[in-house]
Amino acid sequence: MIADEHTNFRNIVAASDKLKARWHLVTEKMISEGRSLLGIDLNLEDLIQLPSTRLAVLTEDPLSATWLDEARKLERVKAHQKQVDLKAALESGEDEAHAELNRLPRADRLTRARELGLDGGKTPPPSSVADEATLLRRLLTLSPQQRISKGREWGLIT
Repeated sequence: MIADEHTNFRNIVAASDKLKARWHLVTEKMISEGRSLLGIDLNLEDLIQLPSTRLAVLTEDPLSATWLDEARKLERVKAHQKQVDLKAALESGEDEAHAELNRLPRADRLTRARELGLDGGKTPPPSSVADEATLLRRLLTLSPQQRISKGREWGLIT
């Protein structure tokens, strides 16, 4: 078995009931706050990587305010934030985001859209000229059949 870089910490916590209890309290709080503030469910392996977690468990000090900054540097959190940003860009109609998605092969595009939660939700009718312009730009990226269908769905064609 290959030891990871946190083996000593794990052994110290495992040897003390007080530290085990502190570990559970600290990690439960961090998982809850991570879900609400970062929008992702952090797991224990994520949390053990954070220096703030280890310090809060080993000392009687409260959890450092910098733990969220440390968590944002985790690869899983970065990947999640990138997904959130891409989804927001696609929903707002940014051409660059649509171009990035359109560079993918068709099957990958569908898979990626499903991963982002963009799998067929109805677009409300335009509420302003700017919204209508955005919808018209989106229509230009579709095939002629899809243009007519979506144009009717969005209320642009009667």
